[in-house]
Amino acid sequence: MKGLFIVFFLLLTSHLAASVSTSQKIEVPYVIGEKAYSPSVYELLAKAEEYLGTSYRIGSASDARTDCSGFTQQVFGEFGIVLPHSAKEQARYGEKIDVKDLQAGDLLFYRTYKKGPSHVAIYAGNGQIIHASYRAKRVQYDAFDKKYYKQRFLYAKRIVFNDIPSDTRQN
Repeated sequence: MKGLFIVFFLLLTSHLAASVSTSQKIEVPYVIGEKAYSPSVYELLAKAEEYLGTSYRIGSASDARTDCSGFTQQVFGEFGIVLPHSAKEQARYGEKIDVKDLQAGDLLFYRTYKKGPSHVAIYAGNGQIIHASYRAKRVQYDAFDKKYYKQRFLYAKRIVFNDIPSDTRQN
């Protein structure tokens, strides 16, 4: 069964890559077969809210402490979507989204301390982001248009949940 899933997943990802022009190629995140399913925005944000107040610690990803990419990794991981523990690496996945098309659950990438993406947050809707803030030392909400983040915003990406094979989703 596991081999069948791998073959199916490889066929799906090669089909996706072939159906998108090379300038728009989308990398699909790793998926854990038995656990992966397409969460609703409400489920995703509810899971993210469970981390509110969690202490910030660079390089960490646990219930007690986390950093920005550890936070997004844990939230998406609850739905079988395995993202790397690095904002720069997470930025390789998903489909680029124009700011005017943002939806709750989209990943937002920022340049904070080095060239390229070095911070990641989840768009929570209504002009809010939820993230592990280095400055506040905890997971919290912030305004999307807060000056600090607005000046450092690079782009948004949508992890396309519909790309997860339907036979691996939980009902």
